[in-house]
Amino acid sequence: MAKKIDSNKYVYNVRDINSIRQLAETSCELYADNTAFIYKKGDTVQEIKYSQVGKDIRALATYFNSLGLENEKIAVTGKNSYLWILTYMAVCSGTGVIVPIDKDLRGDEVAYLLDHAEAKAIVCSPETVKKITESGYKGMIISMDDLPERIEKGASLIEEGDTSYRDHKVDPFGLGILLYTSGTTGVSKGVMLSQNNICSNIVQVRKRVAVETDDVALSILPMHHTFECTVDLALFYSGATIAFNSSVTKLKAELKLFSPTVMACVPLVLETLHRSIMSTYGKMKGGKALLSAQKVMAKGLTMNARQKLFSSIHQAVGGRLNRMVVGAAAMLPNIHEDYELFGYKILIGYGLTETAPVCLMQHDFYRAVGDTGYPLVGVQCRICDKNEDGIGELQVKGPNVMLGYFKNPEETAKVLKDGWFSTGDLVKMNENGSYSITGRIKSMIVLPNGKKVFPEEQEMFIDRSPFVKDSMVFLTEKDGKPVLAVSVYPDWDTLNAEAEKRGVTAKEVMTGVIAEVNKLFPSYKYISKVIIRENEFIKTTTSKIKRNEPENKTEE
Repeated sequence: MAKKIDSNKYVYNVRDINSIRQLAETSCELYADNTAFIYKKGDTVQEIKYSQVGKDIRALATYFNSLGLENEKIAVTGKNSYLWILTYMAVCSGTGVIVPIDKDLRGDEVAYLLDHAEAKAIVCSPETVKKITESGYKGMIISMDDLPERIEKGASLIEEGDTSYRDHKVDPFGLGILLYTSGTTGVSKGVMLSQNNICSNIVQVRKRVAVETDDVALSILPMHHTFECTVDLALFYSGATIAFNSSVTKLKAELKLFSPTVMACVPLVLETLHRSIMSTYGKMKGGKALLSAQKVMAKGLTMNARQKLFSSIHQAVGGRLNRMVVGAAAMLPNIHEDYELFGYKILIGYGLTETAPVCLMQHDFYRAVGDTGYPLVGVQCRICDKNEDGIGELQVKGPNVMLGYFKNPEETAKVLKDGWFSTGDLVKMNENGSYSITGRIKSMIVLPNGKKVFPEEQEMFIDRSPFVKDSMVFLTEKDGKPVLAVSVYPDWDTLNAEAEKRGVTAKEVMTGVIAEVNKLFPSYKYISKVIIRENEFIKTTTSKIKRNEPENKTEE
């Protein structure tokens, strides 16, 4: 009998890199004639070849060096764009340390981070220039509108004999990227990553996930987050093409325009598209019955056949999209399963800024609804302080783990010991050796009797309701006693229609939803108070609800 081969051990043969400079230079040489970036400018679509990117990197880094910025920190902020990622790669390849900043922060918040980071300059998109100028920041402010002219200046300097780019020494293992977290709990911390942290993660992911030179990706998540930025750099490493989404409101139009094959996204994006698909079927005569029949048929088909079966769904997003990398939050199992049936390969990943970012991931040889996959090649994981259900804190060790927190040795010491990084996330190992994320230690609720509640468990079931868009479980008081409460932001149209159909109030419908969820849990986890929100929750830029935000817990 032939020995069964564990497909989870398969890896692709990919080239090793340890710096952004090495990544950029090898890709620009290997894929010189390929299109690296495409974006819409006015009514036209602009394309930039890899060979041009290489020239622009050298020229822009040379220009920065001519300003006296070599070995200094340079920040970048603004919408996703070619000039954003060019700045990132130019600084890393030939100048100093890059400091990506969230474009949605207030001016005073940006000024604080720039001061804390000791950034000597910031490159910003036109819409953020005024905010930063008025913030009181004392360093250089360079508008992306001016970069084309400054790239030409850098090219001229090279022609005149400036060798600062060529002579610049990159330390792959020293501080290369300084990122400020924007988590659901706690204050922002400066995460120090080396270029090797990022590059090792790219290589680790690519050993399990194939990317072809004819792949096109649509970049939609903020690039100042490691998730989107590392995915985009992994695509660049592979010779693929990256298209930039100009705004959320134009997402559907630009999916059709650019016809991507792959996309990195958060569950919220897929949930929004899923609602649109369900709405389309709901408006068709016999649509719900048709969808049910198609889903039954799809279970016995290949992915290619599923794509043909659901061709109308695929054509609505450009016709070529076949796989999506999903991270930053948990994905509802029913929606995950639907997308797989529609013919999309969904690769769930988990990570943090501190791990550059991916630790666990599903891949080309393993996908499953309901878990988060396996550790990347070269990454070690262990579960500490397990409870009776096998749930404990995930700790990670590997070349992707950060150097520490900038100017914060105390916080660094709390989470980094002997090379092991304590993630603060609770996990359990499944029977097949894959991992599932069960919650966050900081969001864990300890009841007066000592019992522990992980709110993400209940929220997952609450969010499955068609009447719910978002929910947050927390501890509060009712009649002077501590009780579990849930704040719900509903799908108002669906909820009101159901209430009218039943002849009851919206609150009664929602209370019934929570009552059904309560039946799934022991009595100490019962939710006793229901709050229905008129407005959306206050969230981070990766669409995570801020649990410590008072407004997210109050009755409106």
